Amino acid sequence: MNNDYVEQAKGLFSAIGVHQLSEGVWAFTDVHTANHAYIHHSREPVALAAYAAVNVTFAAGRFPDWALVDMVDKVPCMDGIEHTALAMVCGASIPTFPSASERGHIFGQAVWGIVEAYSLEGCFERVERAWGSPGWHYNLRPRGFNWSGDQELNSKSMKEMRKSYRAMSPLQQIMVLTIMHLYCQGKDKTYLTGGCPTKIPAAQAMDILRSDGPALSDWGNMVTHYAGW
Repeated sequence: MNNDYVEQAKGLFSAIGVHQLSEGVWAFTDVHTANHAYIHHSREPVALAAYAAVNVTFAAGRFPDWALVDMVDKVPCMDGIEHTALAMVCGASIPTFPSASERGHIFGQAVWGIVEAYSLEGCFERVERAWGSPGWHYNLRPRGFNWSGDQELNSKSMKEMRKSYRAMSPLQQIMVLTIMHLYCQGKDKTYLTGGCPTKIPAAQAMDILRSDGPALSDWGNMVTHYAGW
């Protein structure tokens, strides 16, 4: 099945006017197609990431005013072909689609791996009670609430979480925003408010990830193994 997804992912790339020259190197096959092809909303993350791999300015122009959080909010709509294509663009391992429990395990490992590798503990915490199953991600929650008690807002904790986010590098903020919007899609009216910079353009985010060692692959591995929350 994975081989079928890879072949169909290549067809997706052809339909949006791009192809892979070699590992990590992408190019347009047809600029006119890239400029004008209809792109279904669930394929938009793949298209944005692929165009950004070729030319960040082109990607920004093809998706004007599109923020990273808009891109991440589309992830739950993506199918296996689209997840496979996004993984290929990001240089991440091709996602597998086993049982729900195994996929949840893979996603949970990926999320916690990013929290630890990119020092995001100021925005997320581990809770003893798993709010759902299966997957270790159910033991992760954004800071700002009394998760181990009455689950009410903790004003001090929320203030500290926002302060921690504002002090982070753009790369760290990209990872935090991605996890936050995988956790809860839509407009954030709860966590990263009060002057927190969250309107990172999607094309710019892809460029930052791509220019920072394994970051794009790490990000792609987490996103393409999304297993619900």
